[in-house]
Amino acid sequence: MNDFIDKFNSFPLGQKVLFLVLIMVGIFIGFWMGIHKPMEEEIQQADQEIVRLQQEKARLEQLRRNREQVVQRLEDLQRQLLVAREKLPANAEIPSLLQRIHNQGKTAGLEINKFKRNSDIVREHFIEIPVEMELVGTYDELANFFFYIGRMTRIVDVSDVTLTRRAKGLSPEGILVVTASARTFRLKSQ
Repeated sequence: MNDFIDKFNSFPLGQKVLFLVLIMVGIFIGFWMGIHKPMEEEIQQADQEIVRLQQEKARLEQLRRNREQVVQRLEDLQRQLLVAREKLPANAEIPSLLQRIHNQGKTAGLEINKFKRNSDIVREHFIEIPVEMELVGTYDELANFFFYIGRMTRIVDVSDVTLTRRAKGLSPEGILVVTASARTFRLKSQ
């Protein structure tokens, strides 16, 4: 090692500086190629991965928002379906509905002379269930009965209503005879 230092000291100053500059350039190139460049490539790859992950996160956030909207829409549709099923029930509910209408007439104080279910009428998407009624009672009793029918969640259509007095002349009780057709509906079986 002493020989190297002695030989180095024997060189002129310009060569010594050039030799040191070459060693420094070699160290710099070694550092650049061995350490800095691989780190720079890793940083670029990490930056690209960050961009990719941010895009993936944004896509997943959008899917989550869409999912929430879809779930909310599905819940709304299920509620609407329940309401529709109340208005257009299955077969088993028709007799109980007709019984409720009949019982409400009795509760309102009406005399029910006729409450007859006619043959079902098949339509494209539903089945119509017609009922003929003949009711006897006061105006208030009839109004209460029809008010109840109108407030039902089920679809019940009352038509062909005719009102007549029970007795000729002036009746102190004001008894009326009503004949009417009522229709309710149910979904057609698929």
